[in-house]
Amino acid sequence: MLGKAHLRKNSFKSAKGRSMKKDVEHYMHLPYEIIVKKLSKDECGGYLARYKDYPLVMDDGENEAEAIADVKKAFRFVIEVDLKEGIK
Repeated sequence: MLGKAHLRKNSFKSAKGRSMKKDVEHYMHLPYEIIVKKLSKDECGGYLARYKDYPLVMDDGENEAEAIADVKKAFRFVIEVDLKEGIK
């Protein structure tokens, strides 16, 4: 699901040239932009958060902080599945 070229390989070279395996925390700390939108009353209110580069990874919350925390949990799940399936 995470299809960026820099995410396709699951290892990288350390400063000493040794190969290191990327883990969930590596991907969680990359500088992805999260977009937050206030939902109208017609949309049931609250806030929707999504990753700019991964628009299908989204979640909502009663406030901005909750929406961001929830979308980060969803993104973590996607990464964990991708790593387990060997996609990363």
